Amino acid sequence: MSITRRSFMQGLAVFSGLGLAPKFLTDAYADPSQAIRGFNDDRVLVVVQLGGGNDGLNTIVPFEDDLYYNARPKLGLRQDRLLKLNDHLGMNDAMKALMPLYDNGNLAVIQGIGYPNPDRSHFRSMEIWQTGSEADEYLGDGWIGRYFDNNCSGSAQPQVGLALDAERPQAFGSALGYGVATDNPTEFGWEPGAGKDTAAVFERINAGTGEGNATLDFLRHTTTAAIHSSSEVRAAAEKGKIILKQPQKGKRGQSNQLDTVAGLVRGGLATRIYYVSLGGFDTHVGQSGQHEQLLGRVADALAGFQQQLKKDGTADRVTTMVFSEFGRRVKENGGGGTDHGTAAPMFLLGDSVQGGVHGTSPSLSDLDQGDLKYSTDSRRVYSTLLQDWLHADPKKVLGESFDTMNLIA
Repeated sequence: MSITRRSFMQGLAVFSGLGLAPKFLTDAYADPSQAIRGFNDDRVLVVVQLGGGNDGLNTIVPFEDDLYYNARPKLGLRQDRLLKLNDHLGMNDAMKALMPLYDNGNLAVIQGIGYPNPDRSHFRSMEIWQTGSEADEYLGDGWIGRYFDNNCSGSAQPQVGLALDAERPQAFGSALGYGVATDNPTEFGWEPGAGKDTAAVFERINAGTGEGNATLDFLRHTTTAAIHSSSEVRAAAEKGKIILKQPQKGKRGQSNQLDTVAGLVRGGLATRIYYVSLGGFDTHVGQSGQHEQLLGRVADALAGFQQQLKKDGTADRVTTMVFSEFGRRVKENGGGGTDHGTAAPMFLLGDSVQGGVHGTSPSLSDLDQGDLKYSTDSRRVYSTLLQDWLHADPKKVLGESFDTMNLIA
């Protein structure tokens, strides 16, 4: 059966329309050196995911509300354990590393974040967060992927979105195939296999030209573009002097992830959105102590990241968003922990962030079957970041309009 370049392109176009083939493989004339062509500046968004459902009430504590202490006689944090944000709210003192940022107006605490008809399943709730969907809506692509699809010129390379993880997050789901994942940027790319699958053979196969076979030339071109993108990641890692350290025993590697992001930004990688994650927040049992350690780890990593950006002279380019798929129930359980809940705070930090407390704290007297009622739809934060930080049209990405918030100075 004869396969022409045209029929091959048509086939790829069909697969691309179904979300099965990346755009960079269907654009034979993409310029691999233009990693973020189609964007009008070099701003960066870093998304930090706290997996498991962070207990928002013990992160930002309503210390003046007796209902909080009535619901949590053992887990409730007294005022001497809190860092005062205003007359009603205090931050868990495990997060003390973030207070200089808050005091300088570079940390925003957004209260009562959630979405309509919340789901207490980790998987479904995270899917809703990552796709920006309604609770009864199932989307295949992610809100970040749709941002890429709507704002790239069609020739951006895959690393326009980079997740520091072994798996690509659903948030990167894209009809045009943007966004990649690697837990080690210094070794990202094609590696030789067994037997004749050597680098020399691979290079020789893809070096041929002028053979009159348009399909083969096309495949060589797209392979070269893919190789080029992975080599750009490795080159930025080398230029940024990234050293991957082994996390200390019993600790997870989020500080390593953010150190790596800072190094890649410093190394000049043209990535628009970075995605990092830390698990362990599913604190059903023995929450006291465990939760404080997790929060301290996150706060130290975020503060160190911001300090490194300042040192590198790149802080004005980067804004960081921190979220979790849901909060915990108001009442502590019999195991010294908390169960899956709903609304929780989010954090934004960076030089361009409008600091302070934003949004409305959920009421502890008006609950939904023991859960907090959310006061701010998470998509309002997405919409604000898309419009005011990334200069994109939120409606094209989210499918509808949401009121923005005063989060970007």
